[in-house]
Amino acid sequence: MKVVRAVPPVEINVSAEQPGIENARFGSAISGHITDCWNRAKFAKTELTERLLKCERQRRGVYDPDRALEIAKTGGSDIYMMLTDIKCRAAESWIRDVLMGMKDRPFDLEPSEQPSLPPEVKMDIIAMVQAEAQEFLAMGAKLHPETFSMRMSEVHDQILLQIKEEAKERARRMGDVIEDQLNKGDWDTAFRDFITDFVTYPTAILKGPTVRKKKRLQWGPEYVPMVVSDFTREVERVSPHDIYPAPNASGVDDNYLIQRHRVNRETLRSFMGVPGYSDQEITNALDTYGRGGLKSWVQGDEQRDDLEGKPHAEIEQGNLIEAIEFWGPASGQMLIEWGIDDKSIDPYEEYEINAWMVGNYVIKCVINPDPLGRRPYEITSWEHIPGSFWGTALPEIMRDVQVLCNAAARALANNMGIASGPQVEVAVDRLAEGEDLTQMYPWKIWQTTTDRTGGGQAGIRFFVPDMKASELMGVYQQFARQADEVTGIPNYVYGSTSVSGAGRTASGLSMLMDNAAKGIKQAISNIDKVVAGVVHRFYVHNMMYNPDPFIKGDFTIVAKGAMGLLAKEQLQVRRNEFLAATSNPVDLQIIGPEGRAYLLREVAKTLQMDTDKLVPSTEALKHQTETAQMQQALMQMQQMQQPQQAPQTLDAAGNPAGGADLQPQVQPPMEGV
Repeated sequence: MKVVRAVPPVEINVSAEQPGIENARFGSAISGHITDCWNRAKFAKTELTERLLKCERQRRGVYDPDRALEIAKTGGSDIYMMLTDIKCRAAESWIRDVLMGMKDRPFDLEPSEQPSLPPEVKMDIIAMVQAEAQEFLAMGAKLHPETFSMRMSEVHDQILLQIKEEAKERARRMGDVIEDQLNKGDWDTAFRDFITDFVTYPTAILKGPTVRKKKRLQWGPEYVPMVVSDFTREVERVSPHDIYPAPNASGVDDNYLIQRHRVNRETLRSFMGVPGYSDQEITNALDTYGRGGLKSWVQGDEQRDDLEGKPHAEIEQGNLIEAIEFWGPASGQMLIEWGIDDKSIDPYEEYEINAWMVGNYVIKCVINPDPLGRRPYEITSWEHIPGSFWGTALPEIMRDVQVLCNAAARALANNMGIASGPQVEVAVDRLAEGEDLTQMYPWKIWQTTTDRTGGGQAGIRFFVPDMKASELMGVYQQFARQADEVTGIPNYVYGSTSVSGAGRTASGLSMLMDNAAKGIKQAISNIDKVVAGVVHRFYVHNMMYNPDPFIKGDFTIVAKGAMGLLAKEQLQVRRNEFLAATSNPVDLQIIGPEGRAYLLREVAKTLQMDTDKLVPSTEALKHQTETAQMQQALMQMQQMQQPQQAPQTLDAAGNPAGGADLQPQVQPPMEGV
């Protein structure tokens, strides 16, 4: 069995003693290897590029070139029904409402396993319980044989509970840190574009975290604006047009992976000083390609620019420089031959390399800092194909329906055009000399000669072609309804009023919406894997590089997208019912003030209320409870310290005993009153 050891991040140093990237043998070897992989990946993606363009054309309402040529030959209408775009926009808005409409973050961190006490803690527990037992014995008390083990179990459970609470608190802090990093790393924009790719292309790609130097605004003394540059962790949406996996790859971590970048001179210059980049190679690339740019045309570039609304993008090609980002394995022996002089490299081990190449210049080469050698990419599809890098896109699922709806719409438009006016049949040899066949207007007089056959046939006959609008509309509507079935996105989801049957009532429409949610839940669960993967890499990055020890721990990432698809109204109703059911003395004694406060806090969150102003925090609640207990104990002590009066005894007449001085003084009545 092969033992895989964790390899610490190794950076290829560029120095005078070690030529590194500046070494001609090193540069030619690595650039030749990357170029060879790049050529193979481009060739393997030829058919995939056409699939991507077909999906984008279908959503944009543009016919494929061959189909557009056939339509132009036959003439008539070239109308395109935007049925695919309607379904894609409905799915896109639905997913965004679930994943981006939640007030809470779409992920959570939880302790990954049941904590166990270290051996040294267990020994401390035994020592503490033994000391307590000796104190009791010294006082003359007698202990039952099972008292010792019971006390050990009690202390063990208390410490274990404290460890669990501390792990939950650390997980909460780590989640807050990652959420702040995602917000600063342009997560919302990247994730929004990723969802658009998800409903349009066979595969959507999200990349992160990517450490980059970025300018930000900071306020100095007296609120003076200051522009500072520091490193930030960013999330990036990668276009499916720019990703090139190995021909036999089934995932992002198989064989090698190449990403194509289009950068300008300023972006390339900003890489200087970033760890892992060679300033000398960047300078050489700027000197060579800084003025004229660098463009390696691949199949579909021109059509892609047209579909993205950039028909004149070639005008600015002189300001753009293409770069190739390479991720792939390499043996230690290859790295040593390339010129890396590092004693920690084992010639018989495999290392994951990340390299950037501009033309023939390798401007960056580092060993993947991830402990498991994973690449910072996450991919998913509307429908996943096992063993394939590319899945099935939503436009591909409904392509046949879109083609038939387009054909019915074109036929309908052509039929309406032909049947909108009369057709004329003219015997040309019977027209008077100079009669113009191309002019027809009201009250026109047609001049014709006599029928030479003697049959008395009219020289001009008018007739109206049959109108087939109702039949063609029926065909279109039938296939439009079929689109609801194949996509799982019915028309009532995006507000269509053409709902029949159960959808005419509020309860029936609610049932239909619940059934429709089951169809898209699988798609959202696919996105959940991407969210969990990106957040997990942020978690690993913080565990390795964040200096704060109070956020670290063994956590598991839990995405909440599919859970958010549940009916929020029903969940709120159940919470209200639970809140009312536990409002009794018995349940309140069980859950306590802290449990009740937690329940109130969760209910208030769903109402978008400020819970900090409504419900006290756990610490404040504990302080209030302790203060109330202290006040109650103080009152009891004061009552015990007050002198108690002796109970009075009564005589036989029922009067207090103790003499005449205790009898009430009765004044005699005054005379004359």
